[in-house]
Amino acid sequence: MKSVAIISEYNPFHNGHAYQAALARTETQSDVVIAIMSGQFTQRGEPAVINKFRRAEMALESCDLIVELPQFYALSYANDFAEGGIAVAKLMQAKALSFGAETPDFHSLHAAANRLFEPAVIDSGKSFARMMGENNRDYFSPNNILAMQYIRAAEIHYPEITIVPVQRINNSYHDTEITSHIASATAIRKAALEYAAFDHNVPPRTMQLLAEERLTQWEDFFPLLKYKLITSSSQELRGIYMMTEGIEHRLQKMVMEADTFTEFMKLIKTKRYTYTRLQRLMCYVLLNMTQQDSYPPISGVRVLAMNDKGRQYLRELPHDQCYTVTNKKNAALFQLETKATRLHNLISGSLQTEFNTPVIYPGT
Repeated sequence: MKSVAIISEYNPFHNGHAYQAALARTETQSDVVIAIMSGQFTQRGEPAVINKFRRAEMALESCDLIVELPQFYALSYANDFAEGGIAVAKLMQAKALSFGAETPDFHSLHAAANRLFEPAVIDSGKSFARMMGENNRDYFSPNNILAMQYIRAAEIHYPEITIVPVQRINNSYHDTEITSHIASATAIRKAALEYAAFDHNVPPRTMQLLAEERLTQWEDFFPLLKYKLITSSSQELRGIYMMTEGIEHRLQKMVMEADTFTEFMKLIKTKRYTYTRLQRLMCYVLLNMTQQDSYPPISGVRVLAMNDKGRQYLRELPHDQCYTVTNKKNAALFQLETKATRLHNLISGSLQTEFNTPVIYPGT
C-alpha cells in the first residue's frame, strides 16, 4: 500500500486540514494518509486546546492512520520539529510527504531551503524568519520556512521520500479572525474559547468533540507555572532545556508581579526573545525538561487512531516500531509523552492516558 504522510497539529482539525488531506491523497495517488500529529503541547509553545486522543479522533474524518510526533520534537524550533517529523515518516515507511505552503512550487522552496543554510545566514546569529524576512517578508513566511525545513530534513535523512507541497487557501496561517469557510486553527481556537460561532469551519465530528471537552489555554496552566518558578531554585531552573543567559532570574522576579500568563509574558518579553521562544521555555519548565531529555532517539511510534485502511497498512510495518498499546515493556519510549498527558489532564480533567486509552478505531 502506498502512503503519504502529513506532519500536523490538528489543534483542532478543521476544513482546511480536510482539504489538504484529500488533495495529498489524490496528488500522490496514495492508498493511506498518515497524520504525524503533535501531542499535548504544540510547536508554538502552547497547550493543545483539547487532548491528543480527541484530536486524533477528529483526524479520522480524513486520515487513515494517526501517530504521535514525539513531544520533544513537537515542542521544538522549526528545524527540530521537521527532523522529528521526517524521522517518524521514515519509520512509517511513507512514500510521500505533503504539507501546506504559501508557495507550492517545490523547486522554488528547495532553492530557498538551500539559502537558509548558507553560512551567511547561519553565522548571522539571527533567526531564519528574521534573516530571510529582511529580503522577502512574504515569501519567507513562517509557514514557508517550516516547509523549507521539511525539504531540508528529508534531503538529509530520508531522500527517498517524495515531497508534495499543497497550496494554502486561507490568507494567513495565524489569522485570528474567521472570515471564510476555511479559517486558521488560531482563529478557530479563539472562537471556541470565546464561545463564538465557528461550526461552518470544522467538520461536524470536530464540533461535537470540542463541545464535549473542557478546552484549555495557557492562562489555565499559569498557577502551575507560577508554583514551579517560585519553588524551584535558580540552579534547578538553569538545568531546564534552553534556559540560557541567566533568564531564570528574570522569570523568578517577574512571576511575582504577574496575576495572569498574559501579564507575565509582557513582563519577561525582550527584543532578544520572541513570544514563541518564551512560551516554549515555559512548557519546558512545566514539563521539567532538562538538557538530558533533549533530542531523544525515535525508535518507536505510538499509534493514536486508525481506520480499516490504516490497520491494514500497519500490518505491513515492523511490529517493533509501531505501538498500539503502552505498557511496562515499552513505557520507557514514551516517558515525556506520558508526563505531558498527566500535566494536560490536571487542567482539562480528562481521564484518558497512554495506559488506559486503546487505539481509537471507528465503531469501538
